[in-house]
Formats: sequence, structure tokens, C-alpha cells
Amino acid sequence: MEETVQRETTAIEIVKIQMVRDGSIEYGNKPISRPQELAELGLKLLKNADREMFILVCLNAKNFVNCIHLVAIGALDRTVVTPREVLKAALMSNAASIAFIHNHPSNDPQPSPEDVSMTKTLQKCADLFQIRVLDHVIVADDGRYESFAEKKIL
Repeated sequence: MEETVQRETTAIEIVKIQMVRDGSIEYGNKPISRPQELAELGLKLLKNADREMFILVCLNAKNFVNCIHLVAIGALDRTVVTPREVLKAALMSNAASIAFIHNHPSNDPQPSPEDVSMTKTLQKCADLFQIRVLDHVIVADDGRYESFAEKKIL
């Protein structure tokens, strides 16, 4: 007598991932070449924000902005940013390099030890994917900013 073996099957989803446009802002058709340009872009996006917000700027090989991604909205004095969320958007936009911008609602753009630690972690993770981190700029509403590249933190 021949035994029949019942095989249980499950469906495996076939998916595709795509980025969806969520809006746009006016910005000159020029590459990002200085921290001040990142700060100006950051102020357009973050001025008068009442909470910390962290933005990823994805750039092509010639440093033109591919896209901007709002990675996290936090609380008054902190936000949670993970390499997973940052690199997902960078990879999907085919970024050659990236930059970070975030605000301090306290209006003091000095980086905290946590800001420095997080940035170094993000840089190490980006290096694994051969994505260059150009800068991390912290902006204040009054136009002041601090650049990690200028401070030689990156």
C-alpha cells in the first residue's frame, strides 16, 4: 500500500518597494558644496518646529539633492534615529552621499554627546554600503548652525 504525503503550502508574497513623493520645496538647481547650504535648506524645513526633527538629505554623485526624507519627529529635546531608517531611504533613492540636518528647539545648535555618538554610528553604517556622509548640520531658528564637518567630527 502506497502512502501519500500531504504537503502544506503557504503563499509567499512577491513585493516591490518604491518611494512615494510626499511634497516638494523650492531649492536652486545647484549642488550642495558648503555646510551653510545645508543649514539654509534645514531652516526652510525646520524653522519654528516645536520638537526635534531629523532629516536625511540624499545626494547624487555630483552632490545634487535627489530627495529629502523626514526620518524622525521627536520630543522637545530628543529624537530617535536608527541606521535602518536612515539607510533604507538612502539606498532606495540611490544616494551616492548623504547629509543629516536636525534642529534644536532650544535654539542652541551645539551638538550633544548623543548627537555625536549617533552621527558616528550612522557614518559607520553608511560606510558599509559605500555611501559617504558629507555632514550633519544642527540648525537653530535664528539662523545659527553647527556643522560636524566644520568641527572635524566627521
